[in-house]
This record gives sequence, C-alpha cells and structure tokens, in this order.
Amino acid sequence: MSDEAPDVARNTGPTVRHGVDVVAIDRIADLLAEFGDSFRGRVFTPAEQAYCEAQGDPPQHYAARWAAKEAFLKTLAGSSPGVPTAAIEIDRRPDGPRLSLAPVASDALDATLDACDVQPETADIAVSLTHDQTAGYAIGSVTVVGTARRTTNRRI
Repeated sequence: MSDEAPDVARNTGPTVRHGVDVVAIDRIADLLAEFGDSFRGRVFTPAEQAYCEAQGDPPQHYAARWAAKEAFLKTLAGSSPGVPTAAIEIDRRPDGPRLSLAPVASDALDATLDACDVQPETADIAVSLTHDQTAGYAIGSVTVVGTARRTTNRRI
C-alpha cells in the first residue's frame, strides 16, 4: 500500500465570494451631522457625495453606499486594512449599481482572486442596494464571481 496521496482535480467551476452588510440609517445621519464634510470626504467619493446630496433624504443613500462598501470589504480574503472606503465607489447606472475600484481596492480584489486561483479578467461583480427609512436600515450586498484559471492536478 502506498502512502502517496491520490491526484485530485482542481475545482474549475465558478468561484463565488459574497459579502453583505446592514447599517442603521440614523447612525450614518449622526456621523454626517457630527463630522460633516470630514466624514463625507473620508468615506465617499465626490461623485457619491453629489448623488446622495441631490436626493430627498441623503442619509439613507449614504447608508446604502456605506453598507455596499463594507460588503465589498467582506468579499476580500483575510482582513482588508489599507483599503479605505473612499477607494470603493458605487456608481448609479441605468442597469443598476456598479463598483468602481481605485487601485488599492482593485489590487486587494486581485490578490483575493489570485488566492482563489481566479483570473481577475474572468471576474464579475454584482451589487445590490436597498434602504427603508421606515425600518431605519440600509443593506448592501456584493457578489464576486470568477472562473478558476487552470485545470491542473495537485497532490493533497
């Protein structure tokens, strides 16, 4: 009997990483009231600020974006220090919200995908936002899907 491990095929199907976050709209409203432009500038891009400020109830829109940024950070492998939330932008597009990543956030995502053996070019990111002033919460959900890069065998 051999004590060598058998060859095992690598997973070549899709790889999914998912993050979700819930935030109280009042919490974001309090941060906006207390820290104003300092908070906005540290957490949100100018485009996000312009969008949120143009809405009838800016705190709920800021809260949804905050939740989506936190959800994205949860998709990263390990901890995500060094990825400021302002490096993650939620773009509003006709077909739904999308993420735009500054280089530091994009590099962190690429490292996570590499650790999952996924080519960054094959990855797609889905974003979902919701907020409800009556319930007082905003939710952000981010899903990253990619395909494994190789079909080699490895020893386990």
